[in-house]
Amino acid sequence: MSIATLTNFAGSIGGVASAASSLASFLGGPLADSWWGSLRQASFGGVPFAVLATNTRFGSRNVVHEYPFNDDVWIEGLSKLPRRFEITGFLIENSLVYGGGPVIEQRDQLVNACEGGASSLVHPTFGRIDNVACLESEASESVDHGRVIMIRMVFMKTGLRLYPSGTTDSHSLLDSLASSLGVSSALDFARHAAQEVQLGAAVVQTAVSTAVGWYQMALTGVHDVTRLFNSVSTLSGNFGRLFGAGNSGYAGSSPALQAAVSTGPLTTQAAVSSAADQLLAADTANVTAVQQTGAALQDAAANVSDTATFTSAVQAFVAAFSASASGPSDGIRLLTTLAGYAPAADFTGSTIGSVMQAMQDCTAALFRRAAIAAIAQTVANWQPASADDAAAMTSTVTDLLDAEIETAANADDDASFGALRELRNGVVTDLRSRGGGLAALATMTFSDTMPALTIAHRVYGDATRADQLVQQVQPVHPLFMPTSFRALAT
Repeated sequence: MSIATLTNFAGSIGGVASAASSLASFLGGPLADSWWGSLRQASFGGVPFAVLATNTRFGSRNVVHEYPFNDDVWIEGLSKLPRRFEITGFLIENSLVYGGGPVIEQRDQLVNACEGGASSLVHPTFGRIDNVACLESEASESVDHGRVIMIRMVFMKTGLRLYPSGTTDSHSLLDSLASSLGVSSALDFARHAAQEVQLGAAVVQTAVSTAVGWYQMALTGVHDVTRLFNSVSTLSGNFGRLFGAGNSGYAGSSPALQAAVSTGPLTTQAAVSSAADQLLAADTANVTAVQQTGAALQDAAANVSDTATFTSAVQAFVAAFSASASGPSDGIRLLTTLAGYAPAADFTGSTIGSVMQAMQDCTAALFRRAAIAAIAQTVANWQPASADDAAAMTSTVTDLLDAEIETAANADDDASFGALRELRNGVVTDLRSRGGGLAALATMTFSDTMPALTIAHRVYGDATRADQLVQQVQPVHPLFMPTSFRALAT
């Protein structure tokens, strides 16, 4: 059998059928390792067809530059030409080579593939080529061909539709903006303090008194009952779940302690007790760190003329206080109190009284801005549970920032003013980007109390989300959920 036998169909049904039969014998016979054996079954979009001839265009795109009084030209290469494949073939009913079934159905499938956009082409010699578009396609049907439909198609490989996208590392951005606020507030404080401390010990004592008041406010937060309870909220298992709402936006139980807590019936209680002891010991160490940095802060305030040491002590104290929180939500709650510090003014209208008032104001401003910077860093670690959570947190933090921005503007603290504005924009951008794609809260009303498992299955189709409902709703008991509450809509 010669190649001419395969390609010379001459409008004959028998010629094409014979060619297909002979091709099948070639592919499975002794010529399987030859050129015949290397041919692949052609298809486009998963629809197979027989191939009689192909014509491929390839090369590089060039621009020819011609110059006057110069016999030579400069040919500039502009990357590759898109590969263009022209294929002539046929569809045959119940082919012995590729099967296919009724030829009309084969044609309809090929039409759908060609009209459906870019797809994968399997070329007889080039193999599989992805992302290929069909530029032209023709089907020729005639009585002479009978159950054979002649086809001609032109394909071209197309590039992927990739568009540049930019994302911002909001965690690093907020850390950077918070550090910038720390530097700016330190510079503004140094500018004010350099003038005020020249009037003597009374002014320095004002700085010490202001620091003591702020420290005592922090101690109140450290010894807060809610903070103490939250310190064991990261226990794994059902015990920690009872405190989950206190750490909303925090990643469940403590990974370091999960391994220490055994689920065996004989060791569970002892392991949980050991884990609780570890958490309480860590909390005690955090409280001690707050007390030590607080003492260092008061010592630095007694020598407030050394503004570098004083501002460093302020930042160290805020860092220790923030670390004492059990999670981001608890940290934001505690730091918000420090960020609203406004000591009572009880000074005379004399010159020294006015200077003492100015010292108190600039010292309190330094404290508030340090707390606000820590809040921004904590917000970066906080994960909203819903779009409503993100919106509420945005409102809380921006209210603090707006109040301090106004204070900085009134005090001519230009560096702090600019840093606070940038920090506000960063916080809003971060919370909007992370909370915008979350589900909103919805009010759910039922005719009677039901267990959390039942409600989770009915609302979400997932009973494993019962713990989530319990944390959001905080019922008296998970078996008796209230008849009306707000929870995630989806």
